[in-house]
Amino acid sequence: MRLLRMMLPLLVCITFLIGCTEKEKFIVYGTPQNEAELEAVIKEEKAVEKSTVIQYDDKMLVAVQIKPLKKWNKTKLEEKLQKKFDKKYPDKEVFVSADYKIFYEANKIKKNQLEDNKLSDKITELQKLAKEET
Repeated sequence: MRLLRMMLPLLVCITFLIGCTEKEKFIVYGTPQNEAELEAVIKEEKAVEKSTVIQYDDKMLVAVQIKPLKKWNKTKLEEKLQKKFDKKYPDKEVFVSADYKIFYEANKIKKNQLEDNKLSDKITELQKLAKEET
């Protein structure tokens, strides 16, 4: 019993520290010229939990993961973010998706360190994937 009393504060501290660790919530891959601006636009939306942005030349893919209780407004959030990015970057072809399969594939691109010359094709492929109805 005495040992349990001594270990309890240690266990509470360890649990607290594990809960405080934060994984990457905002990832930019490709040719990031404006990472701070992108992060600011995405952080304005409280419903966004994580995001991955892939840029190459005039194409940009913004894949976001929405907080669980906000998933009912997924379409509205996508439209809102799409309008913001279209207004902020009129010279780029921007595609915003809150679909998990797009978010997963975007993170796979970053993990595999895909070469720049293949990024444009992969972004186009993910746009087509997002438009598929399942």
